Amino acid sequence: MTIKAILFDFDDTLGNREEYSHRTYAQRVEEIMPDADPWLKETVIQMALIYDQHGDVPKKYVRERLIKMQGVDLGEDFPDYWPEHQCENVVLYEDAMPTIEELKRRGYLVGILSNGDSYGQHRKIDKCGLDKVMDAITVSGDTDTHKPDPKIFIMTADKLGVKPEECAFVGDMFSRDVYGAHLAGMMPIWIWPHGDRDCRLPEVTQIHRLAELLDLFKG
Repeated sequence: MTIKAILFDFDDTLGNREEYSHRTYAQRVEEIMPDADPWLKETVIQMALIYDQHGDVPKKYVRERLIKMQGVDLGEDFPDYWPEHQCENVVLYEDAMPTIEELKRRGYLVGILSNGDSYGQHRKIDKCGLDKVMDAITVSGDTDTHKPDPKIFIMTADKLGVKPEECAFVGDMFSRDVYGAHLAGMMPIWIWPHGDRDCRLPEVTQIHRLAELLDLFKG
């Protein structure tokens, strides 16, 4: 069936999470240890990014690991500090907006389907200006479900007035994005900007940059 709509995850797909996470950890490290050696500061930031696991663990865990392994405390308030300041630091990948605009010019509907709390995810999406170009936006915090439940994928397709099998879904997390899109009957596209990932499923299209979508979808 012809693809009519292309849906995107947000963090680590459209949003350069590594960049805005680094900025947020760096901001906190500078606040708590302003006079420390720059090499030590960067070491703490890099360890925090490892413990962070692309956002898959609570920030309480990151704080506890840093205390145990580095002797650095990001503060008891860090779990509350994180979402507010990450929203302030959010940035898109450089090719995100040009790719979306070109896909729309070619006649595709575009949308976002993101797991996360309603306030934080909508703030990040709006700050990047994506609310003005997307044809549909679904954040799991606004619903009673989340990826990889196919229900939330189908819900987003319904917003666009298309069938799930007429949608491609682009995301970085296999267990949530690729598997969920597969369960919903969408075309799954696995994006991973940090190098090659081994996948033995020929049905899964892999890309490293959003601009590669323009070679897949000619319109």
